[in-house]
Amino acid sequence: MVCGPARYLVFFQYFGTRYSGVMETKSDQALVGVQNYLEEAAQKLKPSSPIKFHISSRTDTGVHALANAAHLDIHRAPGKVPFTAQQLVQGLNHHLRPEPIWLNLPKTASSASH
Repeated sequence: MVCGPARYLVFFQYFGTRYSGVMETKSDQALVGVQNYLEEAAQKLKPSSPIKFHISSRTDTGVHALANAAHLDIHRAPGKVPFTAQQLVQGLNHHLRPEPIWLNLPKTASSASH
């Protein structure tokens, strides 16, 4: 049985000083985009197919972001259950080190009111 991908909404922040902005760049550029690092970290989660981050907005070179959003689809090997949101965020944050990029769990209506 072939299952479809699990779709995730993620929120991330970064210090943009060393990046060409948030969008993916070609490897021959002096500064690389934050998206390059996000996708490299996601590949280390061993998906069945390459992962692409669909980022909601853009930033320029050197710009920091506090709450950027993206969605991504993850195909896992047959028989593997989808990641929980917490597993995904922890795994990506682990593989992003030592870059100043990190993801946060989304706030739910119930947790935001406490």
